[in-house]
Amino acid sequence: MAPASDESFATRLYHDRDFDIRAAKVLPGEYYATDRDMAIVTVLGSCVSACIRDVETGIGGLNHFMLPESHQGDDGTMNRPARYGTYAMEVLINHILKMGARRERLE
Repeated sequence: MAPASDESFATRLYHDRDFDIRAAKVLPGEYYATDRDMAIVTVLGSCVSACIRDVETGIGGLNHFMLPESHQGDDGTMNRPARYGTYAMEVLINHILKMGARRERLE
């Protein structure tokens, strides 16, 4: 599933040698969602990250955001909206629901 152009879908995929598994690295302002058995990793400082998955299907993801909400610029647009928690949570949840997860099974 291709993400919409205003979303920041993480594209840094690699093989984690320590766990011998495919992995995706999520940087600030990005998210990643998958239905595959893989690791999704990030490094947090002052940022926040949320991990969500459907317990039955295994579809899930992780986001990495910096601030709780944004304030629109003078032109009414936001800069990298996935950097903000209110938008980042909506993007991640909607993406995994589109992949087939069910809201009532999310944890």
